[in-house]
Amino acid sequence: MTTNFDMELSVEAILGTLEAAHAGEEPVAEGLRDRKKRRLRQRISNVATALFLAEGFDAVSVARIAAACEVSEQTVFNYFPTKESMFFDRDESYAEALAEAVRHRRAEPLGDVVVDALIGGVPLDRWQDLDEAHALRLFRRFCEVADSSPVLRAAPFVELERFMATISAALAERIGGEPDDPEVTLAAIVIAGLAHVWARATFTHVQRTSSMAALEGAVRADVIRALRIATPTLSAFDNLDA
Repeated sequence: MTTNFDMELSVEAILGTLEAAHAGEEPVAEGLRDRKKRRLRQRISNVATALFLAEGFDAVSVARIAAACEVSEQTVFNYFPTKESMFFDRDESYAEALAEAVRHRRAEPLGDVVVDALIGGVPLDRWQDLDEAHALRLFRRFCEVADSSPVLRAAPFVELERFMATISAALAERIGGEPDDPEVTLAAIVIAGLAHVWARATFTHVQRTSSMAALEGAVRADVIRALRIATPTLSAFDNLDA
């Protein structure tokens, strides 16, 4: 027997939900060409996400996504270099947002800035415009799919070098140093560790919490626990920045 939950996790239902959530994301000033590119990129992301959540990441090919979007596989790759990047669509913007928080912080301790940036990051913001109960169900499914695929489980480690480069550049800018400076490198590694704690805490607690507020609170508590160990290194970097 098909349940309401099964219907909510159909490709059509998920796609409709994602398209509705993104319907109001229209920049005020945007040229026609840029608008077409942005809308096509969002369409590919929405279709891919709907297929991944409904059928599983490994079961869906890029050719299937391209056909569903009525574009060529090359067009898909023009917007997303890998299939994994379609699943973790906002990871790059998340790293950039974290780097910006580090780059433009004022007198706040570096650890506090990192925690606040992490808690305000993806993937929670992907579901923020949806009905809360429905958003939690979709988010749980997102985490289940990510954990069930060996390719997706390995993806954060594949992207670690890019993440480190982004954070290192921001840290180096703060102290007028170089991204490969040993102290910059170690601080970036510690921040990457906190980001990993945040991601794993999110995937764990989403299965147990009944609201987005409770999820955020549980994740923040875990990251703050990890920060106690990370603080000596980040505080030492604060002294370099002083």
